[in-house]
Amino acid sequence: MKICRFFFIDFELPFKTPLITARGIFNSRKGIVISAKTDDGFSGIGEISPLDAFSSESLQQARRSAQYAADYLVNVEVPADPEALAKIIRDLENKLSAPPSVLFGFEMLLGDLAGKKRDLSLSNWFCGNATRDVAVNAILSGSPEYIQRELVAKTAKDFCSYKIKIDAGGIKPALEKIKAVRNSVADDVMIRLDLNRGFDFEDAVSLLNQTKEFGIEYVEEPLKEPSTQGLMALREKTGLRIALDETVAEAERFYDLLNSKACDVIVLKPMVLGGISKSIRLCEISAAHGLKTVITSTLESGVGVTACLHVAAILRDHILACGLDTLDLFQDSIINENLPIVRGHMNVPKGPGLGVTLKDSLIPPVTVHGALE
Repeated sequence: MKICRFFFIDFELPFKTPLITARGIFNSRKGIVISAKTDDGFSGIGEISPLDAFSSESLQQARRSAQYAADYLVNVEVPADPEALAKIIRDLENKLSAPPSVLFGFEMLLGDLAGKKRDLSLSNWFCGNATRDVAVNAILSGSPEYIQRELVAKTAKDFCSYKIKIDAGGIKPALEKIKAVRNSVADDVMIRLDLNRGFDFEDAVSLLNQTKEFGIEYVEEPLKEPSTQGLMALREKTGLRIALDETVAEAERFYDLLNSKACDVIVLKPMVLGGISKSIRLCEISAAHGLKTVITSTLESGVGVTACLHVAAILRDHILACGLDTLDLFQDSIINENLPIVRGHMNVPKGPGLGVTLKDSLIPPVTVHGALE
């Protein structure tokens, strides 16, 4: 089974309310869906969505790289096993210098095709015994008033963990958000804080020492300058577990952080790290060092979130509740299927490959690679 054609489809997803982070305000999310057809009639999809200020590449750079990758992969056989897929992705990285979002997009597309060829879900094609559902944390952002409204819908899904995104607006507003959540959920529900590198050391210590009564599971990316020494000192002064996200994407820091035991939880974003295989490998390395992992989306559409869900399903017992409850932030998901959350768990689609399909309302393909029929 060979790939004969590629299509590129641009999309833009408006947020229901502007997303405020330490690196800027986001009103919408732009990306590219790549679609491919094979010579025997199968079709697959993937997503390339680098995130401004978080990814190393821009969307324009990713598009150019994706065009080279599509040309390279025309008439290539769909991989027969995960090892063959990993080799293709290594070739895209080493021969074409494809950036992380492009590697992830083509790996999910090829995995989608490979799973459909074998009539297996992408996660079961990878490992054979993937879990059928994944524990997820609810994600809350915005003002305390907006969070209160969101909690009404979130609590109905019985989440066991809530992640509050804290912007750099100061200590008092942050505490108001945390108190609003703790007063609205059961005592055994854990709260995670994501400071998005928005606080200096002293302010982080002050804020976190005022949260000890609220059942904080861990605090993610707390420092503007996340030095190894600073992270260790913060944990010592607050007693809270430290989770790192953007910092572990810096390859030269990853092993230093593991060896120094400067963090307790590793947060992996496949779109930023460069794919499924790389995320699995980093999780296994982290587990060998005694750390747990959280798989999280990078605010992708339903296509990318589904791929992250499959990654989490492959990893099973190595992970904590994952950050995949992001589609509610958008006005649309661009996929036909729902990704239901029941008792705090997101169900993995049952169909072969990714198990999701694009909505017909998407704009027509704008770029074609390969021979037309």
